[in-house]
Amino acid sequence: MPGSTTVTSNDRWLVVGTLAVRADAAPGTAPATVSYFGDALLSGNPEFLPAGQHPERRALSLTTGEKHTVLTDSHGAIAPTLDGGALGSYATAATGDAKGRIGTGTGRYVLYSGGTAGVQEVADFRRGTDGEIVLSRTRTAAAIRGRRLWIPGSTRGTLVAHDLKSNRNVATVNTGAPCTPSDIQAVDTWLYWSCGASGPAGVYDRAAGRAITVPAGQARLADGWLVRENRTTHELLLTDFHTGTALTRTVAVLPATDRDTGGNTGRWTVDRFGGNLAYLTAQSQVAIVTAGVPASPPARMEAQTDAAAGPATAEPWQPVWQLSKPSAWTLTLSTTGGTVARTLTGASADAAVRASWDGLWSDGRRVTGTYTWKLTARPRDGQGPDLTVTGQTSVK
Repeated sequence: MPGSTTVTSNDRWLVVGTLAVRADAAPGTAPATVSYFGDALLSGNPEFLPAGQHPERRALSLTTGEKHTVLTDSHGAIAPTLDGGALGSYATAATGDAKGRIGTGTGRYVLYSGGTAGVQEVADFRRGTDGEIVLSRTRTAAAIRGRRLWIPGSTRGTLVAHDLKSNRNVATVNTGAPCTPSDIQAVDTWLYWSCGASGPAGVYDRAAGRAITVPAGQARLADGWLVRENRTTHELLLTDFHTGTALTRTVAVLPATDRDTGGNTGRWTVDRFGGNLAYLTAQSQVAIVTAGVPASPPARMEAQTDAAAGPATAEPWQPVWQLSKPSAWTLTLSTTGGTVARTLTGASADAAVRASWDGLWSDGRRVTGTYTWKLTARPRDGQGPDLTVTGQTSVK
């Protein structure tokens, strides 16, 4: 492994430099050439394309497994950024803006911040589509979690949640920040803000409605904790704030000689939805450290449950629920009178639940009408209660 290799990871993928492999891959599996941003992997290297091929960039979602064309004409290199995004050195998006950055994305939504000051857009990659711009706004610090875009509010210290489906603001929280944040990150019920490299910085706990002061410095937010690097001592510092009080400890000491920029996308990274962090040792080995912080209960981040035309065997109803963590799940379909028509079960290797129903009862009958579905997801890490969500679909 070269000394300049970068490492990123989550609970499903390990990315070393431009190579990626699933964490559950069989021994000897050859890695693929990719770049990593947020919850997705970028494939295609425009610098090494066979003659006649179009230099497009394809994105594979780590939560839904779907693929989309992110950049139809990408030139030059694309590298990770400090916020978990990807920097296109000579990339052109559909807006015509150059040298922009694909920021963190969740499921079907991707945040794009342009290289030109003032440009920021959100693309919606709905299932079966090439994607469309659903929001254009003035560029600020921003973060996407599920269907919500978190941005600075009009009053100092506030953050506003903009619902990307309804295209309206749905929540405002007062973080207590004495500035308009230059960095915003969102994981589960945690909102991180920073006034810059020298601080101050804090985390707002939306579940408990409390503000927590955390140390300043470039940080990467995870579930109830964050990590930053002391650029003088090269200590990797983990701050646990899940109880409401920030406690910091040293988890590793990195090599004194930088192999790159020293940012968290270079020598270290965190699993935003799990409990691990990874870093490169002086021997160019990847070390994994368990944070030891309790994980949040599972939560639904996004869902696509529109009824199918039939449904039928050839065209089943195929709903997708994007959760915050892998689960073992049960989906029951019942009549409006409460009679259970069909029960489906499965286990997700990633954070998305994908089911398929052909419209038939367990005994093979097909009865038209409205059905109530109930999804129960049990977290595979054993932390937190089961998640239950309900809705309706129909058989025509």
